[in-house]
Amino acid sequence: MNRAPVPPWKRLLERKSAEHYRRFHSETPTFTRRGFLSTAVGAAGFAAVSQLSLTPYAVGDKIQTAEPKPIPGGAVPFGIVVHHNPLPAVPTTPLASISDPSEIGDFNGLIADTMIRGGGTGTGVAGTLAYRADMGAMQGEYIGEDGNHHHGSFVFI
Repeated sequence: MNRAPVPPWKRLLERKSAEHYRRFHSETPTFTRRGFLSTAVGAAGFAAVSQLSLTPYAVGDKIQTAEPKPIPGGAVPFGIVVHHNPLPAVPTTPLASISDPSEIGDFNGLIADTMIRGGGTGTGVAGTLAYRADMGAMQGEYIGEDGNHHHGSFVFI
C-alpha cells in the first residue's frame, strides 16, 4: 500500500473539528470532564466573588469629614481665587525664611512642596519656552470649617 503520510497538524485539526461538531452541533449534548471542571471552577469563582461583594469593606464608625479652612490670601489668576503661597523664585532661599507652605489653615502634619522649572519647545514657536509648576502634598490633622479636628491627605498641583 502506498499511503501518503498525514502531517500531525492535519490530524489535530480534524480531531478538534470533530470535537467541536459533537459538542455544539449534535442533537444530544455531551458533557466532558473538561466541561464539567470548567463549569465547576467558574461557578465556584462566581460564588466567591459574589460573597466578597456583599461583605462590608470596613467595620466601624462612619468617618466624619469637613472641608478645611483655606489659608488667607493667595493669587487670583483668571478671576479664580487660589489659596497658595508659592515657594520663593530664588532657589537658594534658606528654609528658615520660607513662611507657612501649607495650603490650608490650622494644619499640623507632613508637608512636601516642590517647584519644577524648566524649558521646552512649543509648536509654532521658534525659541525656548520657560515653565514653572508648583506642586505639594500634605497629610495630617486639620481643623475643618465645622470647628472639629479631622485627619486627611491633600494634593496641590
